Amino acid sequence: MAKFSTYTIYARFFPCIISALPLFILWFFLSENIQLKELGTFLLSLKFYGGITLSIVFLYFYAQVLRITSKFIQKTLFLDKAGFPTTYLMTYADNTFSKNYKDKYRQLVKKQFGIDLLNENEEATDITEARKLLNEATKQVILKVKDGQLVKKQNIWYGFVRNLIGGTIYSIIFCIINIIVGSAWYKSPILVISSIILLVIYSILLLFKKQILVQNSEAYAYQLIAEFMAVDSK
Repeated sequence: MAKFSTYTIYARFFPCIISALPLFILWFFLSENIQLKELGTFLLSLKFYGGITLSIVFLYFYAQVLRITSKFIQKTLFLDKAGFPTTYLMTYADNTFSKNYKDKYRQLVKKQFGIDLLNENEEATDITEARKLLNEATKQVILKVKDGQLVKKQNIWYGFVRNLIGGTIYSIIFCIINIIVGSAWYKSPILVISSIILLVIYSILLLFKKQILVQNSEAYAYQLIAEFMAVDSK
C-alpha cells in the first residue's frame, strides 16, 4: 500500500473527497443500474503497482488539480498584493506587531540565517525589496521550525481550507451537472435536492473565500513567527 504523510492525507486528500462528494452522490444513484454498478466496481477495484487502485489514482490526480487551483487563488489574494501574511505582518507599515517585536525578529533572522532585512527607514524607501527579503527569510524560518507540533497543525489546517476553497469551483460544476441529470434525465428529486444543498454550501465557501483564507493563513503566520521567536529561548 502507498504511504502518505499526515499533511497529504488531511490537507490534500480530505478536501479532494469533500469536493468530489457530488460525484459520489451521482454515482450512488446511477449505480442502481446493475450493469453500470458492476462495471464501476470492477474499474475501481483494479490494482496497480503496490496495490494502488484506480480510485486512489483518481483522488491523487484530482488532488493535484485542486492544489494548482488553490495556489492560483492564493496568489491572486496574497502574492500579487501585499504578500503572504508571514511577509506583510512583519513589515513596519503593518500594525499587528510592535516595532520592538519586528526589530527582534530582524535580529534573529540575521543571527540564524545571515539575512539582512531592511530597517524601518530603508523599508519606507523600498517596500518591494523589503517584502522580497521578508519572503526569502520566511522560507528559512519555515525550515527552522517545521517540526513544531502547533505550527504543523496550523499548516495542515490552512492547507485543508485552501484546497477545499480551490475545490469548490469544480464542486459547483458537479452539482449543476447533478441537478440537470436528476431533473431532466434521472427524474430523482432526492438527487436534485441534495445537489442544491451542496451547491449552496460550496457557493458560500467560494463567496467568502478571501475572509476564510486570510483568517486561517494569518493564524498559521502567527504560530510560525511565534515559534521562530522562541528559538533563542530553547
